[in-house]
Amino acid sequence: MSEFYEKVKLKYENYSKGHDFTHIERVLENALKINQVEQESNKLVTILALVHDLYDEKFNNTVNIELEFRELIKDLNLKEEEIETLILDLQNFGFKGGFNQPQLSKIGQIVSDADRLDAIGAIGIARTMMYGSVLYNKQKYQEAKTIQEYRDSQRPILFHFYDKLLKIKDLMFTETGKKLAQERHDFMIQYLQQLKSEIGDDLF
Repeated sequence: MSEFYEKVKLKYENYSKGHDFTHIERVLENALKINQVEQESNKLVTILALVHDLYDEKFNNTVNIELEFRELIKDLNLKEEEIETLILDLQNFGFKGGFNQPQLSKIGQIVSDADRLDAIGAIGIARTMMYGSVLYNKQKYQEAKTIQEYRDSQRPILFHFYDKLLKIKDLMFTETGKKLAQERHDFMIQYLQQLKSEIGDDLF
């Protein structure tokens, strides 16, 4: 697995905007923590956590996920049914503005929860601030109607809390994920309350 780890790490060298390899390492740590309770295969959880962003359409225009993924894992001695499970999860990952209902295996649910944990709390706030170009303006929050609107770089960054971050605790799959998400959610609420007092605007 160490060779696979290094091979995957190389692939993330050009990823940025909060999706670099430090993000991957945090997701892996979260996933293994959740799996201490869920008791799925640590090997499969590790593989999926490491590659979960590789085929995200925001960063990669891969036409054939299955072909590329099979090549990447060819030395890991996985069963065909395990490979098919991981491929299905890779094809269904992502929040995508909340416009999709992901169909994931139990392993996929664990990794999804781990990934979403890294989108909230203090680290989630830090990552959110890396996106977009406008922190806020005098416009009151309006829900994004399309995925294009959700991903618009001119959409105020603070809207992302209401587009995604504050919804996440209710979208977790595992009980462990839900418990870990609650603490991070509470921190974000405190942050927004403090922010409102500092900028002197009731924008949300």
